[in-house]
Amino acid sequence: MSGENAESGESGAGRTGFWRRRRVRLTAGWTAGAVALAGGLFWVSGGYDAWRHDSALDSACEGDLAAGPVRALVDGAEVTTESAASSRQWWCKVREADDEEDGVVRLVVSVYRADARGAAVDAEGEDAPLGHGWTGGFSFSPDADEDDRGEATASVLLDCGKEPGDGLVASVRARLDSADFTTAEARTRLTEVLTGTAASYARRTGCAAKPGGTVGDPGVSVTSWDYKPFDKVSGACAGVLDAATAARWGVRTAVESAAGPKPVESCTLGGMQGTRLYAFDAYYGPLVGLKRLDARDAGRVPADRPNGNYFLTAQCPGAGDTAVYEVSPRVGDRHASPLVLDHGGLRAALGRFAAKSAKAHGCEAPK
Repeated sequence: MSGENAESGESGAGRTGFWRRRRVRLTAGWTAGAVALAGGLFWVSGGYDAWRHDSALDSACEGDLAAGPVRALVDGAEVTTESAASSRQWWCKVREADDEEDGVVRLVVSVYRADARGAAVDAEGEDAPLGHGWTGGFSFSPDADEDDRGEATASVLLDCGKEPGDGLVASVRARLDSADFTTAEARTRLTEVLTGTAASYARRTGCAAKPGGTVGDPGVSVTSWDYKPFDKVSGACAGVLDAATAARWGVRTAVESAAGPKPVESCTLGGMQGTRLYAFDAYYGPLVGLKRLDARDAGRVPADRPNGNYFLTAQCPGAGDTAVYEVSPRVGDRHASPLVLDHGGLRAALGRFAAKSAKAHGCEAPK
């Protein structure tokens, strides 16, 4: 009968870090009652050992890993778990256990302090919003090849306090032969892994974040082929541009995700057949990165910018930190007619886009 294995030491995250690994065989359909009734046979067949390690998953990764949805996603596979932490970051890995040293990484959940150097989160503007009180998104392309249907990511921001930067950013990245993220069930389970693990980590570490509700199926990412008539917008593009200005700018279509706060939010306005004309983007938390420097530099130039690239910023509570809002017209496309830029109109449209997004995140007025 194999036993649990735990080791500790310094991690790459720093001298305060630690890592732990344990081997867990996941099986379904057995209960503690069944163990008592079939004790001898269950022990000889290895069933008791399997049940014992299955239950050990509940305490894996300092007890923060959302074990139930992980069981559903790996579909009975034998896996190992491994975790590491420092004062500013934490991660938990679930690996295939056929070869404990070289097993494929099935799931990785990471949590960073929002103000930590090097903090990162997997998110894009095309992600489907989680909604239900969560600031987060789910990323899976509905156009994925059959071999890539087991790969998806999701992200969430958690506010520990009101001060900008006082929060957590969490992500989950999955690569699972046993899952098909074209299905609502798989997307729901991965979302539960992220939200359940992040909420547990927040409670254990003293972050006073208020978790959201049950998400269910968040849906899939939008793609450039998901354009709709401009007069049908209802999500990120709603209210950005009036009909008269849209007609004057040649805007006929839009690509948008559903309304809902996410680490990155995007609205792309296009011409006929979805040809990209103007992109509006909002960045929160560590995803701001160099955009904050771009916004600072742009603010030093009061005149119209030749490329029509404008920025606004806003102070946000918790993980949102300093948000950056950007509009970027299409430039450099030698196959398309150059845009005649309405600089005043671009700044006004960016202001409307930023104000709506900032309000959803509880931020101050953009400026």
